[in-house]
Amino acid sequence: MSNDITPDEQNTNPNETPCPLCNEMVRVGLVRCWNCGSFMREDIAEAYRKMQENPAPMIFSPLPEDSDESAEEESRGSTATMTAYADRDDDDFELDQSVSVTEYEASDDDFQLAGGVEVSQEDQSTIPLAREESVEEAKQHAEEDQAASKEEDAAAAEDKKKDVSAEPAEDHSVATGGDVLLNVAMEEEKEEKRRRKGGRRRRRGSKIEGGIVVYCPNGHRIRVREEYRGAAGKCPACNVMYLVPMGTPKQAESESAGAATDENQAAEGTETFDPGTYSHWFQNIKLHAVDPTKLKLKPNSLEKAFTTVDVAISPEKMLLLGLVKAGLLGGGSKDKQDKARIEIAQHLREEKEDAEIPAASVQTISAEQIQKLRVVFPTMYDHESVFAGVPVFGKGRIAIALPKQEDIKENQYLTFSLTEYRKFAEALQELHGVSDLGQDSGIPMTDEVRQVTCHYSEEKFDVLENENLEFYEADPEIELTLVGRQCQGCQLTVSEDSRKKERIGGKTGKGIAKAKCPKCNEKFGNISLWQIKQADEVAAEAPQEEAAAE
Repeated sequence: MSNDITPDEQNTNPNETPCPLCNEMVRVGLVRCWNCGSFMREDIAEAYRKMQENPAPMIFSPLPEDSDESAEEESRGSTATMTAYADRDDDDFELDQSVSVTEYEASDDDFQLAGGVEVSQEDQSTIPLAREESVEEAKQHAEEDQAASKEEDAAAAEDKKKDVSAEPAEDHSVATGGDVLLNVAMEEEKEEKRRRKGGRRRRRGSKIEGGIVVYCPNGHRIRVREEYRGAAGKCPACNVMYLVPMGTPKQAESESAGAATDENQAAEGTETFDPGTYSHWFQNIKLHAVDPTKLKLKPNSLEKAFTTVDVAISPEKMLLLGLVKAGLLGGGSKDKQDKARIEIAQHLREEKEDAEIPAASVQTISAEQIQKLRVVFPTMYDHESVFAGVPVFGKGRIAIALPKQEDIKENQYLTFSLTEYRKFAEALQELHGVSDLGQDSGIPMTDEVRQVTCHYSEEKFDVLENENLEFYEADPEIELTLVGRQCQGCQLTVSEDSRKKERIGGKTGKGIAKAKCPKCNEKFGNISLWQIKQADEVAAEAPQEEAAAE
């Protein structure tokens, strides 16, 4: 303000003028406003309106003769070009003009020169791939051939007719005018298109129905009869030798897959596994090697410290067989184990020496040592147990101590589930007369049940003894089902159906421990009653579970 310049005078720019519509400053000389797009001068806006009201008329130029046919040819050509470009995945790809996509048919003459060439199975990797042609594809190719031959015949007849009817009725100067030269050029272009279109080679011999399709090294498509499989022929287009495959890749894959399936079925078939005199064969039994100085008396401390072995028992001895060597992923796959069992069983049938058994490890226990086997867990009294009653091998597992081996420092124990132990004890009793194995250890050799009566429905049903439930719960081959509850105070028994009807402990029974007993009005407790689910019940529930999952 010291220079006496007002703000209006400072912001004034002689090179800008305000827009008459939006009042935005626009540079002098522009036709339209940069902000709203309106014209800066009224005369230019009026001229633009008049030009829009009176558009310029369209001018049509005359077409030459045969315009319909040429237009149809050009439209077909442009359509084919657009289709070819639409089908391409890579814009940088250009089809080599020397490679033809025309399909040729191999005749008998093409195989005369190379009929004596034999193709071995080792050479099949270098043979171009072949595939069977369907009936629809054969019909489609036949229709295309018929249409192409008709077009060629029509074009030849038309050219002949034009040559006969042509007469020089005009002077040379008129005949060589601009329009005439243009017509001549168009005729030559049409002739070139016909020649290109009808350039496919006439096929020799009769039409080949079906057959196989092969490709020569230059990419020509050739149809060959089935009788020429494994032969060498000459390409009808480029005279290059090619080989006809013995069979299609799909056939080879299906044959190899079928052979592999037959081999697997033969390896897994039970008819090939015959242990001979070893009539009792137990698979995947847990073998624990325990160092007494490093033993930790904690539940489940040795649950995962084991290797799996097969136990084979005969009237003379018992074998502990390690099938395959344990790797990073365990004791080998199931297929390897099954294969090893078959080889070992064959060896035992031939009564060869134990040292030559094809197994990763072999331990032999004689008949005298079998008589000394004993159950070390569970025991009747905890102070008599080596493990002081602690389930170091896992809850519900039964452990048997093996005789001491000279070359093994650790103590060895075989552990079983309840079902495995019952079968093992039955085998020892049958073959070696051992009848008192684990007799005083509290192991339920048979299912011990008791009968109870429901307080509400007065229904009687059998339940397992609660003292032995841990063996049933730990056995993967036994499935239990909940059938009732028992009060911890007055021993009142309620079936599961009656509990649901009376809503004791809620709908699902989660609150049964704090629910009041209808007889003694004390807390009901959480004593459950179980039954072994029968095989027919499991089979009946399987479809219901599948339907619920769907």
